[in-house]
Amino acid sequence: MYSKTIPAMLAIITVAYLCALPHAHARSTQGYGRMDRILAALKTSPMEPSAALAVENGTTHPLEKRQIYDTSCKGVYDRALFNDLEHVCDDCYNLYRTSYVASACRSNCYSNLVFRQCMDDLLMMDEFDQYARKVQMVGRKK
Repeated sequence: MYSKTIPAMLAIITVAYLCALPHAHARSTQGYGRMDRILAALKTSPMEPSAALAVENGTTHPLEKRQIYDTSCKGVYDRALFNDLEHVCDDCYNLYRTSYVASACRSNCYSNLVFRQCMDDLLMMDEFDQYARKVQMVGRKK
């Protein structure tokens, strides 16, 4: 009895795996392509400081990658808020392994398109409203 059901179950599992695999691959490559386009647009933007480009070329040390408190953030200083926002940028850096992603994610006190794209690529969009409130709190002018 079991000798007939085991091969059938293995066949079903194999078919399900093969059907899901192309979709998983397309999601990750699609996210990587979007991030490349965002970063390329930021690099060519005249408003972007040249220091970020120097970091990408390796001429300076990217201290902002490890910086927990951004002096441009004029709102509430709460370590828990910064820690939550910092984890998104750190995870995004670990996903793409590009120092420019880390610095662009933190720019303008986390209120930027790269931060949102990082949340999307990390599959965290169901928590976006919660993180948007945190960004508003740390970036609010006094």
